[in-house]
Amino acid sequence: MSPALTPEARNLLPLAADGVLPPPPPVLPPKPGRNQACYCGSGKKFKQCCMERDAALRRQQRVQAQPEWLLSSDRKLHQFLRYGWKVFDLPGLLGSLRDGRRDPTISTFHVVNSLFFAAVLRIPSLNALEGYLKEGDFQKLIGLTAQPGEKAFSADTISDMLDLCDVDSARNALAELIRIAERNKVFRDGSYGGKRCVAIDAWEPHSSYERHCPGCLTRQLKGPDGGKRTQYYHRYVVAMLLGTDLDIILAAEPVLSEEALRDGEADHQGHEGELTAAYRLLDRLHNTYGRFIEIVITDALYANGPWMTRLEQYGYGGIISLQKENNEPLKEAIDLCRRGECQRQKHEDPDNRERVDFSDVDDIQTLSTYAGKVRVIQAEITRFSPPASDPSKPSKPPRTSTWCFALTGCARRLSRPTALKAMRSRWHIENTAFHQWGSYWNLEHVYRHTPAALHALFLIWMLAFNLLQLFFYCRLGRERKPVQPRDVCDTLRHIVQVMLRELAALPAPIPWQVPLQDSG
Repeated sequence: MSPALTPEARNLLPLAADGVLPPPPPVLPPKPGRNQACYCGSGKKFKQCCMERDAALRRQQRVQAQPEWLLSSDRKLHQFLRYGWKVFDLPGLLGSLRDGRRDPTISTFHVVNSLFFAAVLRIPSLNALEGYLKEGDFQKLIGLTAQPGEKAFSADTISDMLDLCDVDSARNALAELIRIAERNKVFRDGSYGGKRCVAIDAWEPHSSYERHCPGCLTRQLKGPDGGKRTQYYHRYVVAMLLGTDLDIILAAEPVLSEEALRDGEADHQGHEGELTAAYRLLDRLHNTYGRFIEIVITDALYANGPWMTRLEQYGYGGIISLQKENNEPLKEAIDLCRRGECQRQKHEDPDNRERVDFSDVDDIQTLSTYAGKVRVIQAEITRFSPPASDPSKPSKPPRTSTWCFALTGCARRLSRPTALKAMRSRWHIENTAFHQWGSYWNLEHVYRHTPAALHALFLIWMLAFNLLQLFFYCRLGRERKPVQPRDVCDTLRHIVQVMLRELAALPAPIPWQVPLQDSG
């Protein structure tokens, strides 16, 4: 059973109107797994018995633990804290992370909390975070008594925690955030064609010719003197849930180096490739999210039978870019189109000033390593420029581009315009994720250069990224495509800047420890 609130924690509860403390909330036992037997002895699974009741009680306790000044404030930072606290049990998520330090002086929760808000507020390095830990405003944000000029803890403490962080606990926290959002019907309408689509792609956050660790991959590049130089880099394969309103990170898997692989195979030679890590990521996605995922969208590297077969085994549809005309199944589709054995369609899109000429071939079975049928769509897109503001100037000529992609499994049932829209949405992972992480989230900077630390910090940053996305697009109700011209105050970057300024308005430490004790 969870312990009752301590007297110190009770002192943080808001007073009732008559000045009397409210009665202590009921003490709930630790949460069992969704499919484990319920603790009440009914013999049913927890999810079929007391889970919903317990979730409602925990939400009520989290609200009661918030001070009145936080509940009644309309400041963006306070709204973000309330949203994360009430809807997603943010203290419980951050408190679920573990590390291998023995008898630490600084709790894992306080270190993780500081890292989480370093991500939210986009603090560029551990040294910069150490500076914030000397400021009373930031100390209050992470639940500590304000002692300006006195450092709460050092960057070395943060580094030690990251080096020994349990990466699985960080993965579980990220997955739990997605599960709560799903229960709140955030992804109810699916992505495209009513299907939940996930993009998978590789990302290289940083590289160096000098600094390296056992997890670094290596490659030989030509140096300024014409000789070969060894470059060290890290690569991750990332899965992003695509949406018309917001995009959310589901999971990430590092591409393992030769030295890391030798931990399991002493005689292993060479690094693993992106595809190998992607197979491991796909297995993890299926084990974690099951059939919540419906379609997986990838680039041309994945246009092979074994990948399509793995998708088929998990019941996932696939949308895969095709580029090489001499490789199957695109080669067969092109031959059939030349013989006139394909379906053609013209589609006008006046909103985007586009005309699309589709060529569609289905039931292709030319891959020896894939037993299923493949549908291939070729879309020739002609995009027209808007009319010139000055009638005397000639209009720009239309631009033409061609997209070719294969559809497998349930994706074969998508309409041609919807399939094209889903394929083009794969660029969200480049723009919304990879570009923003480097430009605004400082993830191209090496905070701590060890394999475990890099992975753990990346997952903590993704937890912050997802919660900010949900807060901005769901809680604040912002639209991805606002009316032009865009209001510069109506952006996520501006919201982060506002929250950073509002640190100075915190009147007291955030009482993180109250819900943390009852989070189960």
